[in-house]
Amino acid sequence: MVDSKRLFEVKSATIQNFDELWRRNFESNKNRILRAPGVTSLFGRFKKVPAIVVGAGPSLEKNRKWLHPAQDRAVIICADTILRSLDRQGIKPTITISLDPQEEIKLLFAGVDTTRMTLVAPTIMNPKALKAWNGPVVFYNKFAPDIQSLTAIAQANPNTGYLTPGGTVLSVALDLAFRMEANPIAFIGQDLSYPPGAAYSSGTIYGDSAYEELFERSMGDMVTDIDIFGREIPTKKSLFVTKQWMEWAFTTWKRATPAVFYNCTEGGIVSRSCKIATLEEWVRRFLKKKMNFNWALQKALGTKR
Repeated sequence: MVDSKRLFEVKSATIQNFDELWRRNFESNKNRILRAPGVTSLFGRFKKVPAIVVGAGPSLEKNRKWLHPAQDRAVIICADTILRSLDRQGIKPTITISLDPQEEIKLLFAGVDTTRMTLVAPTIMNPKALKAWNGPVVFYNKFAPDIQSLTAIAQANPNTGYLTPGGTVLSVALDLAFRMEANPIAFIGQDLSYPPGAAYSSGTIYGDSAYEELFERSMGDMVTDIDIFGREIPTKKSLFVTKQWMEWAFTTWKRATPAVFYNCTEGGIVSRSCKIATLEEWVRRFLKKKMNFNWALQKALGTKR
């Protein structure tokens, strides 16, 4: 069960910080949203296809090399935070996904040729960040029935469809993989905690230099939890809530063909209601068949040539 007190603290802070920005961004994006496909175009289009959801946690250093053999054998959905790092290593995700409304998100795309890449973006994404993306954009509404402004935005464009934010961009990516009916679904780089010396995987705009700053800036927000190895590890209240949300989602989400979730992060604090494996084990076990995922994606979105 999700810690109600911490959830309330996190949600209240989010609304206070972003409510007005959500509204402004949506007003600026309205015309583009009307012309673009909604996320419902992707729902059910990758039945029984393996999917890997990639976050920017520090444990990604252990297994990112296994994304190379997975490229044409699994749908790869990456958080915008890690896109540039993957691109520099020659890893082209099937889908990149964003969550946040700030203008700084455009920095995550700097130096990446996104012309042939697909972005799944919230309707409240900053318009300058959207402008920095050159490829196709698929929009989604953030499902938040208890947040008035986000509910009003979703009601203004009901055909777009929605994804459920669980506190991080990778939690939204998990919802997308689930609704696409992918199976099995692996997630990596989802530490939701801070092992010694590293706050993010290498190659992000934040870098490991952010580690000390993180603790200085967030002392009042830090708690401890137990990682998958049984060790105590520091995390933030918001990330702890995301961990609880994910473990709730794994048992609560329902669809015609049940999904099996694998935590292949090889670290972090998510341990319940999912299977634990290394990414190497998962790739060797499930990725047997090649598929042209970009063609399948274009077909789903009606952009196939």
